[in-house]
Amino acid sequence: MCAKVYAFCCFGGFQRGPAFIEELLSIIEYANKKEFTSLIIVYTNRREPDALLIIGLPNGPTANFKLSKLVLRKDIKNHGNPTNHELELVLNNFTTRLGHRIGRYIFETKETKQAEVKGKKTKDSKADAITKAKPFARLQECGPRFTVKLISLQHGTFDPRGGEFEWVHKVIHLSVNSFQYIGFISLS
Repeated sequence: MCAKVYAFCCFGGFQRGPAFIEELLSIIEYANKKEFTSLIIVYTNRREPDALLIIGLPNGPTANFKLSKLVLRKDIKNHGNPTNHELELVLNNFTTRLGHRIGRYIFETKETKQAEVKGKKTKDSKADAITKAKPFARLQECGPRFTVKLISLQHGTFDPRGGEFEWVHKVIHLSVNSFQYIGFISLS
C-alpha cells in the first residue's frame, strides 16, 4: 500500500469559521472512505501560505503548523529540476522527543517503494593497485523551502471541540501593568 495524500488550499476569511470546520469534518470522512493516508490543508492569507494542517488518517495524529520564510522554487539559486525520483523531505532541528514524534508520524510516508538501485562496484586492492572511482551523488533542492513552527499536536483526527491535545504552544503575554507588580507584595 502506497501513501495517498489529499491536499488542498484554503483562501481568505472562510478558512477559520464554523462553516469551514463542518466542511472539514465532512472532508475527513470522505478521505477515510477513499482510504487516503494523509490530509494536508494549506491556509493562505494575503496570497501567501501562512499555516499548515496535517492530519494522519484514519486515526491521527493532527499537527497544526505556522509557515514562515517561504521561498518558492523559482527563487532558489541553483535549484534542481524535478525528476521521476521519489522526493525527500529534509528535516532540520527536529531533535527533541516531540520532534522525533513529528518526523516519525507526520512527515514519514506510510510505506515507500524502494527502487532497485544498481550501483557501481568498486574494487580496491592494494596489491594490484587497482582503484575505480566511487559513484558521486548529491542532493538537489527542488523547492519550495520553508520553516514550520508547531502550534499544536492533537491525538486522533481533527476535532476542535472535544479533541485531546498532546502538545500546545503557549504564549505568555505580560502587559506593562502586570509586569510592574510581579515580585512586589502589597502590604496594605
